[in-house]
Amino acid sequence: MVNPDGVIIGNYRTSMSGNDLNRQYHNPNSRLHPTVCAIKKICNLLTYGPEPGLREDIGGEKVSNSEDILAFIDMHGHSRKKNVFIYGP
Repeated sequence: MVNPDGVIIGNYRTSMSGNDLNRQYHNPNSRLHPTVCAIKKICNLLTYGPEPGLREDIGGEKVSNSEDILAFIDMHGHSRKKNVFIYGP
């Protein structure tokens, strides 16, 4: 869950600071959007490893990282929609 602090006070999409976290991925603030910063950090580590362009193989050897994240899926519940549905741009 990306916005546990917002959910606690009854918000669906926004954090406790009132920001829609789906709109903060381009330039998140580490104090206002810590979960977005953490997600970006995890994605960077998975894609690039601890050193840009390199990752550690199982044996500890540094190898080129050729694995990219294929998709980042943002799933939500909805207050009125039921069953399965999809929204798109």
